[in-house]
Amino acid sequence: MPDWLTNPKGLIVLLCLGTLILGFNASLFSLLRGNQTAQREASKWSQVLRGGPESQRRQAAQLDELHQAVSQLKSKSEDEPND
Repeated sequence: MPDWLTNPKGLIVLLCLGTLILGFNASLFSLLRGNQTAQREASKWSQVLRGGPESQRRQAAQLDELHQAVSQLKSKSEDEPND
């Protein structure tokens, strides 16, 4: 038996890599077979991965709009005399 198989850390790494490879291949196989659940999940992930930059732009625009509204409120409150 090789020395790296007697080491518990080596076995854990080997099991993790095997699980990762099997899980990845199983999901690809289910996509190729036309599994509707897997296709919906892949669609969600693709929307998330493609929607990142657009979401950031939309949030930046909303933040700018909020900043302008706060600036307008501050200027209005400074213009009003305090009693």
